[in-house]
Amino acid sequence: MIAIQTKNLTKTYKNKTAVNALNLSINQGELFALLGVNGAGKTTTIKMLSCLIKPTSGDAEVLGHNITKEPFAVKQQINVSPQETAVAPNLSVRENLEFIAGIYGNDRMFLVV
Repeated sequence: MIAIQTKNLTKTYKNKTAVNALNLSINQGELFALLGVNGAGKTTTIKMLSCLIKPTSGDAEVLGHNITKEPFAVKQQINVSPQETAVAPNLSVRENLEFIAGIYGNDRMFLVV
């Protein structure tokens, strides 16, 4: 099953392109990393895929749900814990993720990609 698929996913801010026609396909259970220098569009991509911001053009599906047409369904399936919100530095990565999942009302944690 494809967990994440993007089709020409693009985000522009005024005349600055943060993400330019991104096409990718990530299978469920596959390990995948977004790597790049500061300003490469990694955070913007994650924000679009987690429905925190809307793409300027293009589209994506996360776990079979469209990010522009079904943002609530996407948000029900995922939890995002940005580096800045790792509120308990004494907890392990897993414990921090479980804590954030609990805040979102999920009693268990799903690791998809």
